[in-house]
Amino acid sequence: MLTGIIGAMDIETDALKKLMTDTETKKISGIDFCRGKINGADAVVAVAGVGKVNAAVCAQSMILTYSPDMIINAGVAGGLDDSLKIGDIVVADKVAEHDMDTTPIGDPKGFISGLDTVYMECDKDITDALIAAAKELDGVNVLRGVIASGDQFICNDTERNRIKSEFNAAAAEMEGASIGHVSVMNSVPFGVLRSVSDCANGDSVTDYPTFAKKAAENSVKIILEFLKRRR
Repeated sequence: MLTGIIGAMDIETDALKKLMTDTETKKISGIDFCRGKINGADAVVAVAGVGKVNAAVCAQSMILTYSPDMIINAGVAGGLDDSLKIGDIVVADKVAEHDMDTTPIGDPKGFISGLDTVYMECDKDITDALIAAAKELDGVNVLRGVIASGDQFICNDTERNRIKSEFNAAAAEMEGASIGHVSVMNSVPFGVLRSVSDCANGDSVTDYPTFAKKAAENSVKIILEFLKRRR
């Protein structure tokens, strides 16, 4: 079983790549795809770059080239749910694109034409397994909920509250829903995992650079536990 793993930044995937054996790297559309084994599990890992378009290109290239059995998008996010603190975990049960807006022609906010939905459902087995793996971490809260994506770094209460209200979202980031979008189009099971690096408020500009690396480490630990359980 081949697991595709996509992060937006090096800090979200470097630790995984360092553990890989029998590696082979291929560059597609400027993105390096590293295939090999992580503690015996077959995987292909890529750093997409930040934002929905980069993530979509990465996911589509991975699917067409490697035909993974599943795709997991892992990394950091801004926490929206009031119970979350820095370092806590959100595992998506569904994802949405919070900056998709065709409401002037009568669609609901976030509606994706073609898929004809606002929310894209994550694979339940993957989600359950990620949550079980996350619960192995000490001292962190693990939340299942909506993760909303858009091409914005959320760092003010106005946008934070809008996304919470419109999508009932637990976390906001910039890639997960576009990876979900591509995965649904290609009938590939997917999951989205996020560790909270900031709270998507006025403190985020300083919190994110301070805590992103530590938050990413939590995400990597969960992926490693997930892969161990799926071998």
